[in-house]
Amino acid sequence: DCGLKTIVMMYVTMMPVIIAGVANMYFCKSDLLAWAAVPIDGGYSLRGKRFLGDNKTWKGFWGMIACTVLAQAVWGLILGLIPNFLSLSYLASYGNDIFFNFFMGFLLGTAYALCELPNSFIKRRLSIPPGKSGKGYLKWVFLVVDQIDSLIGCTLILAIFAPMSLLQFLGYLILGGLTHLAVNGLLHHLKVRESRF
Repeated sequence: DCGLKTIVMMYVTMMPVIIAGVANMYFCKSDLLAWAAVPIDGGYSLRGKRFLGDNKTWKGFWGMIACTVLAQAVWGLILGLIPNFLSLSYLASYGNDIFFNFFMGFLLGTAYALCELPNSFIKRRLSIPPGKSGKGYLKWVFLVVDQIDSLIGCTLILAIFAPMSLLQFLGYLILGGLTHLAVNGLLHHLKVRESRF
């Protein structure tokens, strides 16, 4: 089935980002490199409201990039070990050498980390506390935005290397957003994440 194959290819291609997101959550909760767990905004405010808040730290920012580089490299090795597995990746035409995987991991991780920041900036302007989605209609708006902000960046990067239609792009965001919700729910159940969403 063409639809099922597309979904499988989406997951195979973006699996390193999913793995990196979970790994970075554990990394941020650990005591490793605790000195880097300082706010990106340095505690500065704009009109009495923080730029980004305490939840956006340099540890999380660089941790996401490092985790994605590592996950992309390891995933590339796995793709190469299993017959015909590589063909299920949208990036298969670029080969599967370690340097390309490091490069792609860096781009995806950077896009993921950067694209979370505007959302945090806007939420601080609206006086929504870090880790929260707001109240009323804003709760539902940011429930969606929180799941797809980083995915928009990753999908744009992927679209540069593997051109896709608008429908495919939206499919990535919907599937990725639902996956993000599911992973967040699991991490909340495991007490790694405070909020379910």
